Amino acid sequence: MTPPTLHDIGSTFDAWARHPRRRAALEATGLLDTASEERFDSLTRLACRVFDVPVALITLLDGQRLWFKSACGTPLREIAAKSSFCAHTLAREALVVIEDASQDPRFADSPSVSDTPFLRFYAGVPIQGPDEMILGTFCLLDERPRTLSDCERETLEGLARLTSLEITRGVETAASHAIAEGHQRYITRPPFVPELLRHSERRHVAGDTPRVVLSELLDELLDHVKGEYGLVGSLEPGDEGRGTLKILGLSSVETSPAIQEFFLQSGRRLCLERLDTVSRGRLSRRAVQFLDEADLTALNQAKLPPGHPRLDNVLIVPFLRNDRRNGLLLIANLASLPEASLIDELAPLQALGGRLVRAHQDAQQRASLQARLEEFRATLDATLDLILIVDEQTRRLSYCNQGALAQLGYPETELLALPASTLNEAFDVDSMNNRLASLAGDVTSLRLDTTLRCRDGSGLPVQAVVQRISHHATGRTHYIIVARDLRETLKAQREIDWITHHDALTHQLNRSGFLRAVEQRAAAADDTQRLHMVVIFGIDRFRRINDAHGTQQGDAILKELAQQLNQLLRKYPQALLGRLGSDEFAVSLRVNNTRKALELADRWRQAVENHRFNAIDGLQLTVSAGVATDWQDDIPAEELLRRANAALVRAKRSGRNRFRQYLTGMLDEASRDDVIERRLAGAFKRGDFLLNFQPQWNLDDLSRPCGAEVLLRWHDADLGVVGPDVFIPILEDSGLMVEVGRWIVERSLDTVAAERERLADGFFVSINVSAVQLMDDRNFADFVAEALRVRRLPTSVLELEVTETALIQSPLRVEQQLDALHQQSIAIALDDFGTGFSSLSHLKQFPFDTVKIDKSFIAGLPSSTEDRAIVESLLTLCRGFGRRVCAEGIETPAQLDFLRRLQCTRAQGYLLGRPGPELVIESPFQ
Repeated sequence: MTPPTLHDIGSTFDAWARHPRRRAALEATGLLDTASEERFDSLTRLACRVFDVPVALITLLDGQRLWFKSACGTPLREIAAKSSFCAHTLAREALVVIEDASQDPRFADSPSVSDTPFLRFYAGVPIQGPDEMILGTFCLLDERPRTLSDCERETLEGLARLTSLEITRGVETAASHAIAEGHQRYITRPPFVPELLRHSERRHVAGDTPRVVLSELLDELLDHVKGEYGLVGSLEPGDEGRGTLKILGLSSVETSPAIQEFFLQSGRRLCLERLDTVSRGRLSRRAVQFLDEADLTALNQAKLPPGHPRLDNVLIVPFLRNDRRNGLLLIANLASLPEASLIDELAPLQALGGRLVRAHQDAQQRASLQARLEEFRATLDATLDLILIVDEQTRRLSYCNQGALAQLGYPETELLALPASTLNEAFDVDSMNNRLASLAGDVTSLRLDTTLRCRDGSGLPVQAVVQRISHHATGRTHYIIVARDLRETLKAQREIDWITHHDALTHQLNRSGFLRAVEQRAAAADDTQRLHMVVIFGIDRFRRINDAHGTQQGDAILKELAQQLNQLLRKYPQALLGRLGSDEFAVSLRVNNTRKALELADRWRQAVENHRFNAIDGLQLTVSAGVATDWQDDIPAEELLRRANAALVRAKRSGRNRFRQYLTGMLDEASRDDVIERRLAGAFKRGDFLLNFQPQWNLDDLSRPCGAEVLLRWHDADLGVVGPDVFIPILEDSGLMVEVGRWIVERSLDTVAAERERLADGFFVSINVSAVQLMDDRNFADFVAEALRVRRLPTSVLELEVTETALIQSPLRVEQQLDALHQQSIAIALDDFGTGFSSLSHLKQFPFDTVKIDKSFIAGLPSSTEDRAIVESLLTLCRGFGRRVCAEGIETPAQLDFLRRLQCTRAQGYLLGRPGPELVIESPFQ
């Protein structure tokens, strides 16, 4: 219900303020427009101190104005009544608290809020005069927003009651004036107490708050017996019998400092054991009793609570419930001894007080339970879990928390009208009963993973715990369902699974993911394509590319290669692509036959060869491939990978940039290669390497060799002679090639220096330089120049041979090295021209002095028309670029004669001289 605004109140406020009976009651007090009085000012000062507020007022309503009988903290004496906060207090006849007036639409536009003094907080309680007529308010004001606790509210109400008592006390002619000084007389009381008890009983039955009834009953009795102060409280049990007296109300007719301090104890608990000790057990009696001055003389009043006012006599009324004490009413310092009839009249108060205390305790317990229930509900609503309660009898939901409403998308009324089985058949009452019945022992709960149907038709995956609870008092049974949304969990699991089975760099399957996918595909294989092929691609000399360009560029190459392979596989939806590690990628695909498998492997290899990589400008890399096949699906995926890897090793050992199919025995060869690699690691230190020299000849003068090609050989004590096609790739991959390459240069030049006097003029040695040496040995040109200088050899004695593979893998780095060598006047030859990556741009871009025609073109001469055409074209081309030409692999006189007729510059081959450990000085033939 919307609270009334100032405008609403104003419509009836004037008539109420001018009511003749209320006006008469106000005039009877004699307080209006009188000077300040300490009995009232002490209460407002106390309020400012207790509540830490700047302003406290005692106001009286006089027609259109609100006059201040006492004002602590403001010089004002009156304001307009209708526009004041107090108008709401008077209209409601109850406590009003406004925590922040600027945020309250009823007061935000009020002048005292929007302008000086910018009030924010207000709390006010009505005060009464004779005949319980409301005369004004006791109120607090503050410029700061704030709250008021339950204990503070009770204290403010108590101050208002004290103010009302002071007003009534000033109106009545106190009976105490008739008491002669130094003499006591018995006061004959009219039958006031029975009527008071009946009135209090009626108020209790009518539903008034028990605490208010008890407090006002205390006020009335205090005034009736002319006591100085009193209290009423409930007994609460404690540990080990140490109960406490919880004070429910305090009252006083004095406002002395001692009384004020005692008044501040409202809401405090007093130790019954201590009070009983002070009263020597009198407090624990169940009868109404009066302890006079003589009785109290024997008490040790030093043991009273700190700040307790003087105690001359005391009237004690224990409250009883089922013949057990549950509360007390005490009135101290009566003006005279009570008559015996008063004690009898107060006896019914024991039962009434017991009922009121019990009602208060029940109300407190209900409030506590309600608060706990609200906290519990708030906790349930705050949790992200879905909480549902199903009534077994109605089979419908009887409760749902906010989490369930938010995640299922239902309004509360609609969801509670649904059978539980609407969300999932597993929540049908019979289904839950059957599931629980199938569990062993007395288990009353079960856990299940299921999917709930949301209002929009979507599914919500949850993990639910179902608990069956029977209420014996009501005979009803409920199922408590606590379900946790698994969407984030499942998403996280999918992410973890993806991370576990995928490569973070290329986003392709990793080794474990590839193997798992291959095994899964094998279970659902298509019988029409029975052959399962696995291809492993490995980048040739990738470590060198990584070292030359950095790991960041290397990673970019891997990502681009993965994209290129993925693009090639798009026309094969069943194909699997994975990165096994480092530079190796695997492809799994089912095809019709072996020929198709090998055709695809080579096609994919060539596609990579022809691809221009954007990661490094001008880079054209090559890959080697190993192929393994399985007809019967009886070879495990791991074994297929081993076989494909063995074939890959064979492809790399065979010169790279090619594919090989797995054949029986390759795994043994792979094992042998491992042995070779281990032996090779110590070959250089053991001195197992040696050099051979194959002579080269000028074709216009075969009398003496013009030079010799240097060839590296390895003889191992355990393995015997190992071919360079086997150990050179291992040297390059292991990082030993730079050291071995320098050794070859130094050893070759030492041989030339030793034989120089016997060698023909212009004799040179031609040394093969590995692509690895050009990429990794950054000071190679300076090293060569220094090696020539220390041996006092001219640069003309040395020629360095470079293959086109080196030009492709790192063109910028190789170009820098060749330019540096060229500037040292060292001759450079392009080896194996006409094969692999032959490009006319290489002849133009790089400073080659000599071009060597590969022996594969010489072998068919002179009978092969194609070979003749190729060789003639190459010779013409090289002459056009101003390059000398050397033909390799001359094995027959016909080949020699053909090349001489074509005016080829140089030649070498078995016909002219086989490689040997010594330099050939003279021609073995004339």
